[in-house]
Amino acid sequence: MCAEDSLKRYKEVVKAHSRYCKHNLITEKWTTRGHVIMTRMKCESSHTFLWSSSPYMQNKEYLVNNRVQHGLICSGMLPSHYTKFVDGAGIGKINKEKRNKFFNSYENHIQTEYHKSTTTALLEESASYYDDKFGEIDILTDARHGWHKNAKDASIVAIGEKTHKVLSCQHVTKADDVVSQRHERIGTDRVYTYLAEKEVAVGVHCHDRNLSINKYIREETDAINQNDTWHCAKAVKTALKKVAAGTAKSERKTWSFQLSDKAEPVSTHIHWAIRNCNNDPEKLKSSILNVVDHYKNRHLSCDPSSRCKYNKNYEPSRIVLTDPVAEKLLLGVLLNSNIFKYPQDYVLGKDTFYVKSFNNAFKYLSG
Repeated sequence: MCAEDSLKRYKEVVKAHSRYCKHNLITEKWTTRGHVIMTRMKCESSHTFLWSSSPYMQNKEYLVNNRVQHGLICSGMLPSHYTKFVDGAGIGKINKEKRNKFFNSYENHIQTEYHKSTTTALLEESASYYDDKFGEIDILTDARHGWHKNAKDASIVAIGEKTHKVLSCQHVTKADDVVSQRHERIGTDRVYTYLAEKEVAVGVHCHDRNLSINKYIREETDAINQNDTWHCAKAVKTALKKVAAGTAKSERKTWSFQLSDKAEPVSTHIHWAIRNCNNDPEKLKSSILNVVDHYKNRHLSCDPSSRCKYNKNYEPSRIVLTDPVAEKLLLGVLLNSNIFKYPQDYVLGKDTFYVKSFNNAFKYLSG
């Protein structure tokens, strides 16, 4: 790999040499120093030129090697990924000892920037609320595990609900707890401890319905627990698809053709019901159950703003439910859904996709 300044110097030397010597410079030998090549070139007139593909820095390190290590750390690549890549590309390799030395010198700077970023984000988030919520913020959290099964570590990220900036990122490993399923609970507790040290309280806490986090918020904090709405609607859609298709032998037993076009619109209705329940769990439940009557072409309880209510010429665009088996299957899916069983955890209509976006970007950068 070559630095721009080194390339310019190489060009200038070769050009200057050609002015007073008719012979070409030929590489006699070369050695590598990480990603840097050092060469000695000589012509038939015994003119010698020593050249390296990188200039020195003030700390006597090569610029190219340090830039590669900077990129390696900031990208989140694992050492094994780095080794496989450079071996395959044939661009040299910085040994483990020098990589560790560079990382140790960088670590303090990384921590300084992290604390600066999260402190600023917390101040901005706190300033985004009205006076009646002074010293109180709403947060979104999610855990990013090292891998899905028996993860060695997890990063629990807390993002401000208003600014969508990272307020805290807690790293939990098996050194903290050998049971990986408890990592998110430990990280969440550390988030609350950090916010308490900053004299900031949590008003509403939304997450992806981890039951241990639900219990923690209810029993050990004063925050209002909310679960992500996208996951609950997706679960209903998945359950409905299972009773909307199957073998011919099991039709009208475990599934019904009359439900074949209901999965997507029911999911859409759930999102609508959450955002129009006025924070009332009972109203949310009744709105969800009204789906059955709506698809039976009975619209007494439908919302006044719905087309089926105000349009006298309304005609159903979906298959009308006439089969008692289909009605029973649809009702069973709705009654067994988490949103119907625990409506109080969804009435505020919170989503965690901002945390998902952060975790996906972090996962991508980490290879």
